[in-house]
Amino acid sequence: MEKERSIITDKLVRAQTGKTMEEWFLLLDQKGAKEMKHAAIFGLVSAIKGLEPLGQWNQNLLTTSYEWSRGLKQRGEKENGFEISVSKTMNVPVQLLYQSWTDNKLRARWLPGEQITIRKATGNKSLRITWSDGTTNVSVELYPKTPEKTQVVVQHMKLPDAAQAAIRKQYWSERLEALKALIA
Repeated sequence: MEKERSIITDKLVRAQTGKTMEEWFLLLDQKGAKEMKHAAIFGLVSAIKGLEPLGQWNQNLLTTSYEWSRGLKQRGEKENGFEISVSKTMNVPVQLLYQSWTDNKLRARWLPGEQITIRKATGNKSLRITWSDGTTNVSVELYPKTPEKTQVVVQHMKLPDAAQAAIRKQYWSERLEALKALIA
């Protein structure tokens, strides 16, 4: 199992605000954040004097860390289910990586047995897919690094629970390895 990474560090929060994350979390508890949804907690964090130096990006990360710390949300949990992301950089041109998703015969060689529906495709950039189960979605983003090297980022969304998210994360890691072996 991969080691969980922090999305914001206590060191950064303390350096920019003078207080630890737990000190801020206790203040959020006092202000009723345990009973709020993400957007409301973020609004509260944004309005608290002393947290301005973090800026919006880090305030959002602090909000998410608070939700995890207080058991309000699990890692990968979103409003409409769980979401995972897997990324792989391959020594192939972006066009070939894009084709490996859009060409049915080529895709069947590394993603066997999956009947996907591509809802939207932007040439050599991205795809929006309804997954075989008909209820979850996959987003594919392609980032050319050089003319012969491309990063692919796969997000699988609307997963029903943390267990399915873990299964899909492993699945996509294996499938992207199979794709790399096929085309690289």
